[in-house]
Amino acid sequence: MNSKTAFRNTIKLMNREKPVFIPFVYGFAAKIGQLPLQDMVSDATYYSHSLEEAWELFKYDGIVNHFDATIEAELFGCEAAWPDDYAPPEVADCSRFKLRQVNPEDSHRIQVLLEATSRTVISKGKEVAVIGTVTGPVSLVKTLTGDKDEGIEEAVPIIGDLLKKLAMKLGELRVDAVFFREDLTGAGYVNELMSHEKLYADVYTTLFNLIKHYNGSPVLIVRDTAMESINDLHRIITPGGIILLGRKLNGDDLAQLHQLSDSLKVSFGLPLPLQDTSRLWEQFDVINRYVSQHNPAGFFYVSDGDVPYDMSPETLHELIAKIRSA
Repeated sequence: MNSKTAFRNTIKLMNREKPVFIPFVYGFAAKIGQLPLQDMVSDATYYSHSLEEAWELFKYDGIVNHFDATIEAELFGCEAAWPDDYAPPEVADCSRFKLRQVNPEDSHRIQVLLEATSRTVISKGKEVAVIGTVTGPVSLVKTLTGDKDEGIEEAVPIIGDLLKKLAMKLGELRVDAVFFREDLTGAGYVNELMSHEKLYADVYTTLFNLIKHYNGSPVLIVRDTAMESINDLHRIITPGGIILLGRKLNGDDLAQLHQLSDSLKVSFGLPLPLQDTSRLWEQFDVINRYVSQHNPAGFFYVSDGDVPYDMSPETLHELIAKIRSA
């Protein structure tokens, strides 16, 4: 079974072999390609080559096309700040934000991103999962409007319309999944979702149905989300998978997630903190012990955020070797 099939089986809760590993390799890919990230994402040839070169070096189970929270926000007038050569940019200023209908074609960066993703699907998509990433509607609304509730009934559908167009384009490229980043909102995500449940649920339903129409899987990325909130979260939007960034998991947590996976029919991405070696091996040992004993079909590993661009390649090689030999 190749990595692509193993990932798709995991989302379907059918993977009875070792868990797959999907790291977020973005700035790290630029570092491997010895090209500043801002330059890498400005040229589809450099971009796709860097993603593929990183994968060839480590052979993880899924190529994620980016881990960048600024791409959609720029279309609405926000500015991105690039802190150094290899760190992902951050939204620096939204004072020029204007709520208006926008299209992916209006952004050079999105056009490059889509072309690089297309090339990666064509080049590597038969053997490894290729995954698109989109800022989730709650996080994008909060980024653009801050804590203001005023006008949110107008903002959510317009922002959702852009995300729908992006999801359709990624679906047309035949990515294996689309990851929706709601980790940017942190622990407040579920409360924000529930406070405008109908508005957001309508957007998510459209987005998730689009991805499924193209035979892909919609997966949600959250951060610092309480275990007791997962049922509410799944009830409202029903993703195919939930990636739980920011959590230190123990055996009881994993048993609860296993039960939720079986009852809700949802896969779970479990975070490995690559930015801290001692915490990395501690967390891996806890998860690996549970997986070895219980063989959950819907668990997979992810990096806890963007892989640090200055991490030792040997650490990533060692981690992947341990996952494969477990």
